[in-house]
Amino acid sequence: MIAGSNGKGMAGVKMESRSYFAYGSNMGEAQMRLRCSAAVPVCTATLSGYRFIINKRGVATVVPSTESQVHGLLWSLAEADERELDQYEGVGHGTYTKDELSVMTASGDRISALVYVAANPVEGVARPGYVEGILDAAARLSFPTEYQKELKQWLSTDESPS
Repeated sequence: MIAGSNGKGMAGVKMESRSYFAYGSNMGEAQMRLRCSAAVPVCTATLSGYRFIINKRGVATVVPSTESQVHGLLWSLAEADERELDQYEGVGHGTYTKDELSVMTASGDRISALVYVAANPVEGVARPGYVEGILDAAARLSFPTEYQKELKQWLSTDESPS
């Protein structure tokens, strides 16, 4: 369930939070609950001027593409959750970088959000089972059919080129 956040933690104490745009496996609420227990899903959003790819490491990233857009889920993250995500995404090892990019929310508001972008932008093959979770989230979040078709193109196959 996607809900707004009042920005208050336990006993009504104000907590600092940051908007985070997830476009890959972190759109899965079960995964995010394990990684970031205080993260709150806010709404769907789009990132214009980028396209979704699977890189050589077999995971999702976004790359600049003037005429494209990436659909995703906007989360509200507590500071501790952001630190956890930094570890999961390998920021300290240079696997992903943290960018602050403009996204458009489902209600039409343009906001600045944290976006993790892989350091390796070379296209590759998805890890087995990886894209399936992204497709499940895309269907649950009612992303446009054409966008879901684009995502399906990244499904890995067991067949090797001969």
